[in-house]
Amino acid sequence: MRASSLTTHEVAALLEVSPSAVLTWIAKGWLNAHRTPGGHRRVATLDLVRFLRGRRMPVPAVLTAVERLLFIDDDPVFLRNAKRLMKRHVPELSVETSEGAMDGLIKVGTFQPNAVILDAFMPGIDGVELCHRLRESADTEHIAVVALTGHPGRDLAARFEAAGALACLSKPLDVSALLRLLGLQRNHEVMR
Repeated sequence: MRASSLTTHEVAALLEVSPSAVLTWIAKGWLNAHRTPGGHRRVATLDLVRFLRGRRMPVPAVLTAVERLLFIDDDPVFLRNAKRLMKRHVPELSVETSEGAMDGLIKVGTFQPNAVILDAFMPGIDGVELCHRLRESADTEHIAVVALTGHPGRDLAARFEAAGALACLSKPLDVSALLRLLGLQRNHEVMR
């Protein structure tokens, strides 16, 4: 289990930078930190993840350990196959599915996933709007979001990037790419 906050030296060691670099980020207001009663700085892990994602820096897997994964799509066949594939590659991963965006929002609240894989085009609320909603709430802003689409393009990828998604991947689902993106491949050999 990851700590809820880290010392500046722990942040530096985790990111393989000098402690003075971390202090500079804090001094410039780029990285939020608070002071302990003893005057030491602490960085909340969620603030560190937000900082790294905002600057397109790699997020160490230890900060975003994915234990619960939710697929949101309007295609029940895709959902069934995606769940089966993920369970085959990462058996200990808890995987749930949700058919449609509204059901997905409810499932996010009850299942509390670490990562959401969502379809770009769904009736009602599309994937970009769903991503925005997840990013706007303090309860869900930490969730890693990956978009999937059968109609890839630069404009769509840019819209998802602006909404805070990690990536916009093409369908059919490339399990290896998804596992790499979520930091799950290091511990699991991907079957081909």
